Amino acid sequence: MIVCDYQKGNQGVGMEYYNPNQSMLELVFAPAEEWISCSDAEIIDATMKELAKLFPDEIAADQSKAKILKYHVVKTPRSVYKTVPGTEPCRPLQKSPIEGFYLAGDYTKQKYLASMEGAVLSGKLCAKSIVQDYELLLARGQKNLAEATMV
Repeated sequence: MIVCDYQKGNQGVGMEYYNPNQSMLELVFAPAEEWISCSDAEIIDATMKELAKLFPDEIAADQSKAKILKYHVVKTPRSVYKTVPGTEPCRPLQKSPIEGFYLAGDYTKQKYLASMEGAVLSGKLCAKSIVQDYELLLARGQKNLAEATMV
């Protein structure tokens, strides 16, 4: 986690971290095989250089703009699944071929890798499929079947 004071405001940060005069930036490097053997200082230095490229008006690699007030690097080897080329077609859609059976999870077909973000997006896509099928059943005049699918 890297804490920078480049943007003011709560921004959805938990109250235990909230400070109206600072902002928090949390980053996840995944997969992080090449970073595990690096020192915390090397990781912070590389991170600041990359952030300076992405946000040149707010962040400078030398910290002449935003300043790191504190940081904590957590290294968890093999914490995420490694993607392997050619496996994308194996990810199932949220709407399964079985009528009324839906899937949600980071392993399903969506734009992110297996991650919390992927799981959230998958849940949204799954809910969208359920609602679409419900509305289709209602449009066909199958109200009883539509209501049964929502139980």
